[in-house]
Amino acid sequence: MINELLEKRDVLADIAEAMYGENWITEDSFWDSPTELQMREVEQQLFELGWEPPMPSVDEIAMGEIIFEEMKKKGKFRK
Repeated sequence: MINELLEKRDVLADIAEAMYGENWITEDSFWDSPTELQMREVEQQLFELGWEPPMPSVDEIAMGEIIFEEMKKKGKFRK
């Protein structure tokens, strides 16, 4: 079941990239979209099954910092 959910999450990420671009997570139109809502549901199911994400790689941490800066520029965080 966990592997099926992980595959579904990957497919949803591919759909998000095709619809919203490479940095889809920073796109306002992604949030609360049907794709994001499905992704949120898959993540919830994974956590309910006890799945824990692996530790992020150095590249993933760097990408997270880029995403954070993009979100900051868009005013997504309170000052």
